[in-house]
Amino acid sequence: MESDTPDEIRRASPDFDHWTSLISQIENSSPDDIEKLCSVYDSFLAEFPLCHGYWRTYADHKMRLCSIDKVVEVFERAVQAATYCVSLWLDYCVFSMSCFEDPADIRRLFKRGMSFVGKDYACYTLWDKYIEFEYSQQEWSSLAQIYIQALRFPTKKLHVYYASLKKLATLFEEEMKSQSNSTVDLHFEAVVDGEVPRFFGDDEISLVVKDLLDPAIGSGRSKALQRYIYIGKQLYQKACQLDEKIGNFEINIKRSYFHVKELDAGQLENWHRYLDYVEMQGDFDWAVKLYERCLIPCANYPDFWMRYVDFMEINGGREIANFSLDRATQIFVKRVSVIHLLNARFKEQIGDVLGARAALLQCNAESDTHFVKNVILKANMEKRTGNFTAASTIFREALARAAQKKQLHTLANLYPSASNQETEDEKSTNFTVGFFRIALRIGQRLTVVRLSITISILDV
Repeated sequence: MESDTPDEIRRASPDFDHWTSLISQIENSSPDDIEKLCSVYDSFLAEFPLCHGYWRTYADHKMRLCSIDKVVEVFERAVQAATYCVSLWLDYCVFSMSCFEDPADIRRLFKRGMSFVGKDYACYTLWDKYIEFEYSQQEWSSLAQIYIQALRFPTKKLHVYYASLKKLATLFEEEMKSQSNSTVDLHFEAVVDGEVPRFFGDDEISLVVKDLLDPAIGSGRSKALQRYIYIGKQLYQKACQLDEKIGNFEINIKRSYFHVKELDAGQLENWHRYLDYVEMQGDFDWAVKLYERCLIPCANYPDFWMRYVDFMEINGGREIANFSLDRATQIFVKRVSVIHLLNARFKEQIGDVLGARAALLQCNAESDTHFVKNVILKANMEKRTGNFTAASTIFREALARAAQKKQLHTLANLYPSASNQETEDEKSTNFTVGFFRIALRIGQRLTVVRLSITISILDV
């Protein structure tokens, strides 16, 4: 609650540098005051939830001063706020390796993280840690599957993972030879002569690995090993082809993390071109993950949020579009009017009239131009929903506000639209008389030209 928040935190400005300075100040002055630390980190991360380094530091404070469960709570909040951040999942998994008792829980966390960031070119850091964990557990079945999964999509260490898969296959081969006098033939092309390369599902790979490690099936292990190598080779070749196509985009990503500092025009253009390419590939999952990855360094750019929403709408991802608009309007670009207008349009289209009204209320109305546009947008939305009384009320209140502030130019822009709320017989008289009454009340005169323009607008 606000009353429990330290004064300096409650008075903090939305400026990023001010926040980071305040965090340092509290960490130095009150290093063991968990309430103050929680207050400043909670407040800061509500404004800047993509700062993964601060989530990690927050978790470190919890580790030092609280129970393990409290640390888990911080990491869970972190991955909810920055779900597609590789570094955050890496931090969480490293923590789990040192603190979770059950290896199955650690394994589930790795799999959960990879389900979100497995198509990130930089996810090799998480793959490496996952491999390290399975090696420490001597879980050869899991390790064999990891090396296959790591070949599904190109990463910076794609070639390393393929070399590791072949090395693991050689170890399996030597083991089989030591248990049998027969020679293991790894030239699988002859066994699957004529087979067309295709998608290999996780269930199929699991069965192959299961047979590979089952000594009870005898010679079937040799066939499973051949199959394992074949699948790995096919996935590797396909990933290499894709790597050649996206490599240039990846090289030009200079900042993959969030910061309030602006990106240069070249990086912004690179993201747009990368998104153009992926959108044309027909892989919806890949497109979602790339958009989410892009919206970490580009979170403060409304055009990327708007593009994401448009793409999701066109491709049936309405729930994703709605969620992205919520994040954009509530956190990242909440001071940008255009994103609230887009949100209002979207909410109206999905039948959420209350949500649309709330979105329009968030629009910036500081300037006369924005004020008039917002009034017309709100009134038109009410008209589309059949609420003509509400539309008229919106115009009356807007005209009253403009009259009170003596904004004659605003009145001149509002009256043509306001007059459309009345019947044709009422329009001319009410518009002309009403306009002159307000002008006289303000104490200003209309020029002949202004009067001619406004009356001609009505006549049309």
